[in-house]
Amino acid sequence: MKIKIIDKEKNFSLWLPTRLFLNGFSASIFPLLINGKLKKHKIRISGSICRKFVREFYKVRKNFGGKLELVEVKAADGTFVKITL
Repeated sequence: MKIKIIDKEKNFSLWLPTRLFLNGFSASIFPLLINGKLKKHKIRISGSICRKFVREFYKVRKNFGGKLELVEVKAADGTFVKITL
């Protein structure tokens, strides 16, 4: 994932490895963390659903040529923010 901010005074780029956050291990851990919060809404997420999401995410990313743009914002003062996966 790349977060890029361009401003009149400063430019900032932050690279985060997507595989670090979206992998089979984190997909197995995520339901353990989130199911407690979703209990009051009677929703349950399993590890297999999260692993399927990760697999489909990488298929979609591959179809977009490796760069999937999530957010692109241009402000009136010239500030520019772009988040790509």
